[in-house]
Amino acid sequence: MRKILFSAFVILFSCVIVCGKTEDFSVKAFHLDFRAQVMTVSAIKKLASDLSKKGINAIIIEYEASFPFEKHATLCNKLAYSRKDIKEIVDHCKSLGIEVIPLQNCFGHCEYILRHDRYMNLREDKKEVSQVCPLKIKEAKKIFREIFNEVASLHPSKYFHIGADETYLLGSCRECSKKDKSRLFVDYVKAMCEIVDEMGKIPIIWADIILKYPKVAHELPKNLVFVDWNYGWKPNYFGNLENLFKLDAKIWGAPALRSHPDNIYLVDWMKHFENIATFIPFARSNGYKGIIDTSWSTSGLYGFYYDSNNEILEMYPVRQVYPMSGFQILIDAFCKAVSDDKPISPEEFILAYGSERYGLAPEDARIFLSYFQHPQRWIRKGKDSKGVPIAQLVQDIAALKDNFDKISVSKNSGEFEHYRLMLDLRINYLNYKEIESEYDSPDYNSSKAGELKKRLEGVITQSDELGQRFISLNKSYLKPGQLEEINSFREKKMKNLYENLARQEAIN
Repeated sequence: MRKILFSAFVILFSCVIVCGKTEDFSVKAFHLDFRAQVMTVSAIKKLASDLSKKGINAIIIEYEASFPFEKHATLCNKLAYSRKDIKEIVDHCKSLGIEVIPLQNCFGHCEYILRHDRYMNLREDKKEVSQVCPLKIKEAKKIFREIFNEVASLHPSKYFHIGADETYLLGSCRECSKKDKSRLFVDYVKAMCEIVDEMGKIPIIWADIILKYPKVAHELPKNLVFVDWNYGWKPNYFGNLENLFKLDAKIWGAPALRSHPDNIYLVDWMKHFENIATFIPFARSNGYKGIIDTSWSTSGLYGFYYDSNNEILEMYPVRQVYPMSGFQILIDAFCKAVSDDKPISPEEFILAYGSERYGLAPEDARIFLSYFQHPQRWIRKGKDSKGVPIAQLVQDIAALKDNFDKISVSKNSGEFEHYRLMLDLRINYLNYKEIESEYDSPDYNSSKAGELKKRLEGVITQSDELGQRFISLNKSYLKPGQLEEINSFREKKMKNLYENLARQEAIN
C-alpha cells in the first residue's frame, strides 16, 4: 500500500530524498482550455513543437463549443475549428510523439450544452445550467454517445477525458435530493464510462467529487484514471486520498499555471511557481502515473443574460485571464520539474531563466525575480485583500516599474514584452481603482465629478494604448475578434464610471 504523508510537503520532500523514489511519469501532459480563449492552429502547433523538445508527450484539449460538431452542430460557436483544423493539430502532434487527448465534459461544466433548448431536459436545475441531472442516465447516454463519438472520431488517443469535476448541483433537484450523493455521482459516471468503453478507450475524470463523496467509489471501473488536481493546497483538500490509494486506482496529478485568482490585470506568479515546486514531487513520490499542467482561461463559472421564462440569450465567462502566450516561464518551469527528480527552487529557477533565456545580467536577473515576487491581490474599498491601502500599492508598483524598465534584454525580447505589458496592465488597473475608491467614498459628491472625470480620461487613454499593445503582441495567438473582446471586458467598468461622471458633471 502506498503511504501518503499529510503533515507537510516539506516532510514529504525529505522522504523523497531519503527513500530515493524517482519513478518517472508515463504521461507528461499539457492542458489547453478553449472555453474562453481559442488559440489559432499555428499557435497550437508552435506550442506543441516546443513542448515536445522538453519532454511533454500528451496534450489535453478542452474544446467545448470550439469543436466542429456535425450532428450536434447546435453546440458550435463562432470560433469553432474545422475538422481539417483538428486533423492538422492531431497529425502535427503525432509527428512529434505527442498524444492529443480530448476533454469532453458530460456532467458538470455543461453550460455551453444545457443553455440550448435542444438539451434543456437534461438540466439538474431550470435556471442554473451548469450540470446534467445524474438521474437522467438514459437520456444522457443517448446524447453523449453521439457527442463522444464525434469527438473520438478525430482523436485516435487511447484516452478520453470526461471531466466530472465541480458538480456543485449534485443532489439539488427534487428527485436527486432523495439519493446519496456518492451513489448519484458513481452511477452517472459509470454510465458515461460505458460509452468510453464502447469506443475502446480509457476514461479519465477529475478526482475532486469522488474524493468528497467516496462511499461507493469502489464501484467505478477499474481502468478509470483519476486526476488529483492541486493548485497550491495541502493533500486531502477535497477528501482523503487514501480512499483512492486503497482501490489501487491509477492516479495522475495536475498543478496549474493559470487559475484563481488570475485575470487580465492580476497574476499570482509565486503561487504557481510554488505549486509546481511542491506538488510534482508529491505526485511522483506517491506513485502517480501521469502529470498534467492545467491552464485555465476562465474560472469555469458564467454569468447569463436571461429573457422571460429563464431563456438564456447569452452567457459570459466570469473571469478572463491573460493569454497563455505570456506564461512561457511557467510552462518551462513545469517541463523542468517533471524532467528532474529534484524539486525546483522557484527563486533559483527564475534567476537562471532570466539569465539563460533573456540574457539578463545578474543585477537585472534579480529585478526580474522581484517582478514575480511582487504581490498582486484583489482591490476592494481602496485596499487590497491584506489591507494595504491603494496609495501604497501604487507607490510600490511604480518603484518596481522604474527598475523593471531599466532591464536590458538581449534574447527573446519579443516574449519579454509580455511581462512588461502585464505590469503596465496592473498599474493601469491600480490607477483606476484609486479613482473608483474615491468615487465610492462617503466623502464623494457630484461637485467632484469633473475632477475625477479628468483623471479617469488619462487612465482610459493609457488603457486604450495598452489595448493596442495587447493586440499587437497576441494577434497570431488567439483567433480573430477575441483580443478586442478581452480589451472591452477589461475596460468595461472604467468606461461605465466615466459615463456616470460625465453625466454628473453636465448636471452640475
